[in-house]
Order: sequence, then structure tokens, then C-alpha cells
Amino acid sequence: MTTVPTSPAPAPVPAGGPRPLPPHREAQRVAALRGYGLLDRPGDPELDAVVRIAASLAGVPTATVNLIDAHRQCQLSAVGFRGAASDRLESLCARNLGDPDVVVVPDARADARYRDSAWVDGRLADVVFYASAPLVSPEGHHLGSLCVFDTVRHDLTGEQVQRLRDLAGVVVALLERHRRHREQAVLAAEVEEQRELAQLTLAELERREEFTLALLDSVDVAVVACDATGRLTVFNPTARRLHGLVHGPDGSSGAAHRLLAVDGTPLADGEVPLRRALAGEAVRGVEVLIAPRDGDPVRVVCTGRALHDAAGTVIGAVVAMQDVTADRAHVEALERAGEQLRRSNDELANLAAVASHDLAAPLTAVVGYLELLLDVHTTTLGPEGAQWAGTALRAAQRMQGLIEAVLEHARADSTGLVLQPVAVRDVLSHVVEDLGTAAAPSRITYAERGAGPGGAPAHVRADPVLLRQLLQNLVGNAVRYRDPARASHVEVAVRDLPTGGWELTVADNGRGIPAAQREQVFAMFAVAGTGGEGTGAQRRPGHGIGLATCQRIVERHGGRIAAEPTPGGGATLRATFPAVGQTGDRAGVQPGAGAVGGTTAPLRSA
Repeated sequence: MTTVPTSPAPAPVPAGGPRPLPPHREAQRVAALRGYGLLDRPGDPELDAVVRIAASLAGVPTATVNLIDAHRQCQLSAVGFRGAASDRLESLCARNLGDPDVVVVPDARADARYRDSAWVDGRLADVVFYASAPLVSPEGHHLGSLCVFDTVRHDLTGEQVQRLRDLAGVVVALLERHRRHREQAVLAAEVEEQRELAQLTLAELERREEFTLALLDSVDVAVVACDATGRLTVFNPTARRLHGLVHGPDGSSGAAHRLLAVDGTPLADGEVPLRRALAGEAVRGVEVLIAPRDGDPVRVVCTGRALHDAAGTVIGAVVAMQDVTADRAHVEALERAGEQLRRSNDELANLAAVASHDLAAPLTAVVGYLELLLDVHTTTLGPEGAQWAGTALRAAQRMQGLIEAVLEHARADSTGLVLQPVAVRDVLSHVVEDLGTAAAPSRITYAERGAGPGGAPAHVRADPVLLRQLLQNLVGNAVRYRDPARASHVEVAVRDLPTGGWELTVADNGRGIPAAQREQVFAMFAVAGTGGEGTGAQRRPGHGIGLATCQRIVERHGGRIAAEPTPGGGATLRATFPAVGQTGDRAGVQPGAGAVGGTTAPLRSA
């Protein structure tokens, strides 16, 4: 079958024929013709009988029903020859397409409209006599013609012409009947398809309903729904269990229940979560108590909303309820335990502070008298006695250091936390002064990098007292555990973090902390070895409280602290602090000379 364009251009017609249709009308005509579904199909017996009658009426051996497509002629039914499709340009019927009258041509060889056709000049046939009656649809579209022809000259009487027109009407009626049958078949197929689709949809809805019911029956969440009038339509098993019901949601076959606020006050009808959702209120995280008559109250968290149809009309509401009775009891138990733990910690901190203070005074006297004894009576004591007194003095001094460390740790827990902008360089300067001669052998530098351009200061907010205590411990450790094989360098750096907050690092080139001990050193009384990364690390001097105090100070600020190696050797202590409040407020804080973005300035050079 030849494919043709949807909007065909009309074929040329020889002079003297009907005027061709405009393109849009020709497209409509072709569409109407194809709507019959008869092109390239054999004619039925009734159509064949009409064609035979037409040939007999005209007294000729050949007749056919020609349908004129966009670019070809299709012979639907033929008598006296084998019908076939041919080029529309050669078609005799196409040359008078649109003529409302029966065309009678006694000798086509002598007619200018037809004599160059392949049906006349011998290329397809040797037609001499030709007559055709138009086939016009009820809508006025010329579909083709019922034609009779012969190879000899012939003519028709007026009666024959009229009967030939009548037979053309019969052909059109048969074509219309075929079209209606075809449309009915298409309609029946569509109806059947819709019926099958409806069955599939119904089956899918039934499956979904079964799934929904199974889901509602299995989930450990209470689901309650109502229609637009407030009548309950869904009350799944979990909801019935929480409400103390046995069968229906109306409670007719189960125990009565009450809905209460969390403080035990009965809920009014308008305060019930399902009623609130039906009224259009968004119900989120609403906690209520369900008090069955024969059971313990159940605490639930309700979430619900109104249900709307496609037009936006409220058709009901649904509320889901999660049983949080055990969770709330667990939280309350944790809160009670936490409060008890806070009280115990406070009591322990106070006890440590009081005990350390009460121990400090007599111990100071012991140290003083031992020093006096060694200064005044060394000769009297003799070498052995002096050695014993010296050992006692050193032990007492270690005890003093331990007591002072315990006091510092207690202060780190008990001191009030006051966050404010702090100039870290100024705090560090005071720390270096406090360290005095202990820091003299070390080169201590400070670097600060803010989030802004150039020399913008870092946005540091901290408790100044606790920050000083933190730096005192970190810098003190760095200078105390320096590597005797090289010049000591300690760098204190502060910078803004891209995600907010700030970071403090204290990096040294000292002995370092063995990798296996970098987490342990923050525990109380934990002391790292002095053997660097090797397995033969020996315990270094100290009480093991300083880094535990540092960790406590950082955690009180909401931050974290970690130990890591310094490239080239040494230890780096890195503390990160979250952003608190208006971190951009630097009012009243003047960075020192060392607070230069991206640069390092010395505070103390060895």
C-alpha cells in the first residue's frame, strides 16, 4: 500500500474538467474516503452484484467502482476485468472528480479530457466508450464513481443514465453501511477495552483495599478516620487496643474510655485531635492520654489532617496515634538519673575543692618546715638524714602539684560559663608571663586568621577565665615536654572555621605523644610516655590531670579536643568550638600585634 501525505495536493486535471478542490477541502475529502476503511480491500458480494447490474444496464462487458485516493485510483469492485490500483493522473474518473452529473463519453479517443490517459491510448487498456456516475457521501464529499466502459463506441439513453445514477446511490448506501459497521466495531472494541479496564481498575482497587486493611491491621500505630459528618469510618486494631475496645469504634461491645490532656484534664469535644483535624486544623505532635476504664492510661502523640476530594471539599479527617508511654517514662527516668548525676558531680567537685583546700594549708607548712630543716640543719642531719629530708620534701611538693591540679579540674567544672568576645593573644601573653622561667627556653608564637579579608580578626567567643586555664595547661605541657635535642618552638594559632565557630591549635616540636595514647591522655590521671612513637615509651613526669581539665573546658563550650602529631615531630592539640550567638560581634576586642591574618608573630623568643 502506498503511503500518501495527510494533506495531499490535488492532481492536475486536463482542460475542460472540474476545477480542482482547494488543498484543505481535498484533505477533508481524502480523510472522509479513508474513514470507510475500504481502500485495498476486496468488494463484498452485494457491491459486486451492483457492478454487474450496472454493466448489464449499460450493455457493456466491463464496469467498476473506482475510489479516488490522494495519488491513486483504487478499483473496489470490477466486472469483466481484474481490478487494480493505478496512478491517479491516468484515472478517467479522477479527471471528472467533483462533477455532480453522470458523465457519458461515446468515444474517449476524440475527447481532449481523456484521450492521453493510459486507459485510452493502450498503455493500460483501449477504452473507447466511458460513462461514470459520481459517488457522493452524505457530507458532500466526492469519493469516486461507478463507471461502465467498452472498447467500442457506445452511447446511453436518458433512462440508462438515470438508472446508472440510481445504482451509484445504492453503492453509496452500501459504503455507508460498511462505515457504520466499522464504526460500531470500533465502538464495540472501545467498550470492551473500557470494560476490561474497569475490571482491572476494580481488581486493583480491591487489592489496594485489601493491602490497606492488612497494613492498618499490622502496623503498631493507631489510625482513626471519620467522614465529613464526624462518623468514625476507620478504627484499626491498634486504635481499638489503645482505647480498650473489643469490636466497634463506638465502644458498644468494649470498655468505655476517656480522652485526657497530659495533665489529666478531660478533653472537650472540640479539643479531640480528630475533631480538630476535621475542622481544618493541622494536628502535629499533639500529646493526649487515653484512659480506658479497665486499664492504665496510655500516652499517645497525634498527627492528623482533614481529607479533601479533587474539588477541595472536606470529606473527612484522619489521625495517627503513636504510643509513647514507655518512651516518656524512659525519658523521665533518664532526666531523674541525669539530675541525680548532676547533683553527685557537683557534690564531688565541691568535695574535691574543699578537700584539696583543706589539704593545701597543712601541706604548705610541711613543705616550709622541710625546706627550713634542710637549710638550717643539713650538717646536723648528716648525709643520710639530708637525703631522707630531701626525699620527703620532693614528695610533699609533688603532692602540692597534684592538689593544685585537682583544684583546677574542680574549677573547670564548677566555674560559671560566661561566653564573650576574647582577644586570645592578650590571654596568651598573660599565660606566658605566668609560666615565667619555665617558658624561657621556648620560642612561643601566635597566629590568627579571621573569616574576613586581610587582617580581619578571628571571631572568638569563650569564657576568658576558662580559656586562660586551657592555654595555661596546653602551653605549659608544650614547654615542659620539649625535645632537648633541638630548639623548642610552640605555635598557638586561632582561626575561623568555614562552617562557623573557631579553632584553637597548640603545636610544638617536642617529644610528641605516642599514637596509641592520643585518646587515653585525656583521661584522669593518664600520663603519656616519653618515648615518642616507639614501643619503649617511658612514663613522663606529671599528674595526668591537665589534659583531662582541658577536655572538660572544651566540652563545656560545646567543642571537642584531640591530639595529633606535628609534621616533623612533636604534638598538636586541636580544639574546635561551635558558633555561639552573634559570632560577628567583636565590640570592645582589640587584637594584639600578633593577631594578623595568615601571619605569625613571636610572643617569646628563646
